[in-house]
Amino acid sequence: MNDERQEWISKRAYGLWEAEGRPHGKDREHWEQAARERAELERVALPEHLKTKRNSNEADDATRKAVDAIRRPRRKDDEALALRH
Repeated sequence: MNDERQEWISKRAYGLWEAEGRPHGKDREHWEQAARERAELERVALPEHLKTKRNSNEADDATRKAVDAIRRPRRKDDEALALRH
C-alpha cells in the first residue's frame, strides 16, 4: 500500500473511531471499514480507463482528480450548459 493511500485510510479510521466515541479495541474494525470505503471510492469515482493504472501513484493521482471534480462546486455556467444538452 502506498503512503498516500495508507494516510487516507488512517485518517478515515481515526475519524470513524472519534465518531463512535473513541471506543477501546475497535481499531482493526475501523481500519478495515476505512480500507473498504477507499476501495469503493476508487471503484465508483474513477472512469474505467483510469482503473487500470500501472502503479499505485498513478491511481492515487487519478483518484485525487476524480474526487476533486466531484467536490468542485457547480457554477451557474455549468447549470446553463447542462440544461442545453
